[in-house]
Amino acid sequence: MNYLSHYYIYQDNKPNPLYTLGLVFPDLSRGFVSAAGKKDLPLHPHLDPLVLGCRKHYEADKIFHACSFFEEGSHLCVEVLKKARFETEVPRRWFIGHILFELLLDRILVRHQPQVCIDFYNDLNALNLADLKEFIDLHAHKDQERFLKFFEHFCKAAYIRNYPDNNLFAFSLSRIILKAGLPPLSLTDKIVLQECVWELEETRFKESQGVLFELKEVFK
Repeated sequence: MNYLSHYYIYQDNKPNPLYTLGLVFPDLSRGFVSAAGKKDLPLHPHLDPLVLGCRKHYEADKIFHACSFFEEGSHLCVEVLKKARFETEVPRRWFIGHILFELLLDRILVRHQPQVCIDFYNDLNALNLADLKEFIDLHAHKDQERFLKFFEHFCKAAYIRNYPDNNLFAFSLSRIILKAGLPPLSLTDKIVLQECVWELEETRFKESQGVLFELKEVFK
C-alpha cells in the first residue's frame, strides 16, 4: 500500500506522531536506514510507538499483498496498461500497474475522506525531530542529514494532497517510475497514462466508497 492507505487502515484514535511515522517509515526511509527493512525491530523506551507503527506497516503489507482485493485490482490496472497505446516502449507494466493500484487508493482517500490526509500530515508535522534522530542513531543508516532533509521536504511538499489533480497525480507516478530505474515517460505517454487512470476510475474505481469499504474488509 501507499503512505496514506497505511495510515487509513491502522491510524490511532488520538494524534500520535511517532506511531504515524512508524506506519510509513519502512517505505519512507528505504535506502537511508537499513533497520527499516527489519520486521523484528526491538522496542526502545519512549520510542515504542514508532516501532509499533513499523510492525503494523509490515503486517499490513503481508495481509494486503496476499489478498484477492490486491490481486484483482492490480491485475486490472496491468491489463489496462498493457493495451494502452504508449508512444514509446514502456517496460515492466506489471510493476507500474501494481504501483498505480496503490496510488489510486490514496487518490480516493484524498478525494472522499480528505480529513484522513489532513490528520496524516498534521501528525508528521507535529513530530519531535529529536526523537526521529535518536531512532535513526540506534540503527545502521547511510546519511542521517540527507534523510532528515528528505523527510522535511516530504512533510512540507505534502504532495499526496495533490493526488486529485490529474497532472500532479501523473507526475507523482512518473517520478516513482524513474526511481525504479525505468526510462522517463514522454509528455505524450503521460497523457496516455492519465487516460488509463480515467478508464479505471470509470470502471473498477467508480464506486469510491465501495472500494474503501473493500479495503477495510481486507484487514478485519
